[in-house]
Amino acid sequence: MTKYSVAQMREGYTQKKEWEKQFPVSYFIFRPLSFYLASFLTNFTNSPSATAYAGFFIGVSGSGLLFFSGTAGIWPGWGLLAFYALLDAADGNIARATKNVTYYGKFLDGTLGIIAEGLYLPCLAAGLYLDGTGSYITNGLPGLAPAGLVAAAFLALTGLLYSARIEAGYDYHAVQKEKAEGTFSGTLTAVIGSSRFRDNLVYRLFINLNAFNVQLLLLAAAALFRAVDIFILLLAAYYAVRFLVCAVYYLAQASRRLC
Repeated sequence: MTKYSVAQMREGYTQKKEWEKQFPVSYFIFRPLSFYLASFLTNFTNSPSATAYAGFFIGVSGSGLLFFSGTAGIWPGWGLLAFYALLDAADGNIARATKNVTYYGKFLDGTLGIIAEGLYLPCLAAGLYLDGTGSYITNGLPGLAPAGLVAAAFLALTGLLYSARIEAGYDYHAVQKEKAEGTFSGTLTAVIGSSRFRDNLVYRLFINLNAFNVQLLLLAAAALFRAVDIFILLLAAYYAVRFLVCAVYYLAQASRRLC
């Protein structure tokens, strides 16, 4: 078992450093902490897949605890989800430091991630439904039935999944077209560039609201201000808009680049 230092974890991060600058919460908080966690974990395993599975179990457990948020509060579940977010960054650090970046690892990380991150909002809403809108972490919006929060949470989940499917479908066919034309030059370890829209503040806000660690911080703030119901409704609205934006944007891109 090879022990990797924090410096080695940072060195491997060069691959995606420029891209992650678009996400300040990741860049300044979660990523730096994940270097230390990843280095510590290499005392026990050098496997990014094992780290990903451990993170998945912790993330699902955190969502499960949110099911009891109406009575137990959000903090036990929130804490596990925050630890999951660190592990999600740590498994990538380990993969890059150990030169074990694979297509399987990318698929595993993405699949486990969307399951773990997709569960938390429905579980949170279900917990509030069981407790009623009088929960101490909500303000009890007038006329909003507890079932409305559950419906909003599943609307958000639907928007998340459809948006991800549209993006993945476009990326897949774009790569296949480049391979057919002999112009594909991507590699697993290539430096990941930033979006050409990165200097647009609206775009930066739009993509950061989809970041799981940002949502965790917003959820914590919402709980402190008794506004978790508002948090759920706003996320539902965001993902409805995100789905529409992704559909229109990628259809337009496909008509130009994939024909």
